[in-house]
Amino acid sequence: MDTIIPFEVNKDKAKANVLIASQGSRFKDSLVQGILKHYQQDSIYFKVIDVYMLFTVPIDEWDAIIMINSWEYYDPPSNLTKYIRKYPDRLDKLIILSTVGSSNRSLEDIDVISGESIIEKVPDYMSIIVTQLNKIIE
Repeated sequence: MDTIIPFEVNKDKAKANVLIASQGSRFKDSLVQGILKHYQQDSIYFKVIDVYMLFTVPIDEWDAIIMINSWEYYDPPSNLTKYIRKYPDRLDKLIILSTVGSSNRSLEDIDVISGESIIEKVPDYMSIIVTQLNKIIE
């Protein structure tokens, strides 16, 4: 996976603060850009960081956190698991999309969108994420 260089969108005019923590790949980058494009007319502050920087982010600064990652050797990245376990009472803020090569893998007791990194499926995954994000920020 490529490393994400952090960037921000709509910092000065936000009705909601949304963090996107992702890994870099053609699929994941397309998904992030699709989400940002969908909300380009809304006053939502987005910050995009590399998923491995999650440990630096206090969850209470965000209305929602979208995590986009790949499982490694049949397990989610350990930092993602540690972050989730650190905030067990704040899971309602999290939207997690994990590319795992199969849609039947998940994290115990956590709602995870899982599937394959197929670029043609970006609109489908984006639609699911947007629907979930709208429920959190509205």
